[in-house]
Amino acid sequence: MENTFLIIETPDKIAAELYENAFKYINENYKNPDEVIKGKTENEYLRFETYVPQFTKVNNSGTKLDVSMKYTTELRFKDGKVRFEITALSITADNGGRSVEFSGSIWKGYPIYNKKNGDLKLPETKSEIENYFNTKVTEITNFLSDKKTNNEDW
Repeated sequence: MENTFLIIETPDKIAAELYENAFKYINENYKNPDEVIKGKTENEYLRFETYVPQFTKVNNSGTKLDVSMKYTTELRFKDGKVRFEITALSITADNGGRSVEFSGSIWKGYPIYNKKNGDLKLPETKSEIENYFNTKVTEITNFLSDKKTNNEDW
């Protein structure tokens, strides 16, 4: 089985610094930080939930439907590294409709891959999800390493 997490290497940081930087990331990037934090163990573990309204669109018989995403991130801290894992992910059409699934049948939702033959059905959606999470990992990595991209020289 493949790992469902990735390790962010931070060789110059101890677990307590990494935890503190992750906490700062949440405080600076979420409107209601106390509401998004779903679990924490000081200097060891942090779990938080993210909601992304109108993340993308899917084609439904020629009609473009807005799709929103909700996911849970877990960070586990050790000296010099952080384990980053998405533990829950829900991508759903905003019209109260069906979900975007990684693999499945068009009768049950909007599959990125056709379950029967493995064909890629939604290449744009696949790319948007990959790009979004790659950007998030980069943002969090920069925050953990104290390499914030915003201008601190004001």
